[in-house]
Amino acid sequence: MTGRAWPFLIARGRRRGYSALLVPGFLREHGFLEATATPLDEVPSRAAATPHGVLVWAEHAVTTAEAGGEPRDEYGRPLVLLHGFLCPEGDPVAAPAALTRTDALALSVYQRFLADEEGFRAERSEPFAIEVAAVARPRFPSRVSPPAEPARPVRGLVWAGAGVLAAVGVVIAVVGFASAGSDEVPPPPRCTRDVVALTTTPTTGAATCVRDGTTVRYSLPPSDR
Repeated sequence: MTGRAWPFLIARGRRRGYSALLVPGFLREHGFLEATATPLDEVPSRAAATPHGVLVWAEHAVTTAEAGGEPRDEYGRPLVLLHGFLCPEGDPVAAPAALTRTDALALSVYQRFLADEEGFRAERSEPFAIEVAAVARPRFPSRVSPPAEPARPVRGLVWAGAGVLAAVGVVIAVVGFASAGSDEVPPPPRCTRDVVALTTTPTTGAATCVRDGTTVRYSLPPSDR
């Protein structure tokens, strides 16, 4: 398919630092150009995806003839152009040919810049046609199945479990009650009058005797006093 390529240029002058000198005409802001199109490391060109499309760029070292004088800045650094194009519609197919076209355009803009670095304002470019490969869009499922509901507990099993717990509680309570009753100490056997050493106290109604070697003391009923 046919798309559009918008030329751009980033370069520095003899006194002025790197800045965008040619900007794609449809952009409202172009700060990402300077941040993305950085100097190359011994490669002919580079491409990068940006929020505005695919950015492709190359370098051009300015010659003495092209600069109309010394092709270096005031610090002795060579003058280098970073030129290329921005393609909003997809990946460019014939990037080398397009870079040849932007190289010639960038050089003419740069020569105008060198003539008046302080007064120069960034120019806006017009697009040219380029063959592009459409960017594939991610596919999404037409229908999303809802998550499976968790299995609900069976009411019969719940009530059966509750009944078992209740029965266990009753058994524990009965056993505890029986245990508590078994801890009670039975009262000592009453002493009869034929037991040796039976002693009674009429005023208090108490009886004391020795039974099987154990002293037993308790209160007598009125009939036995």
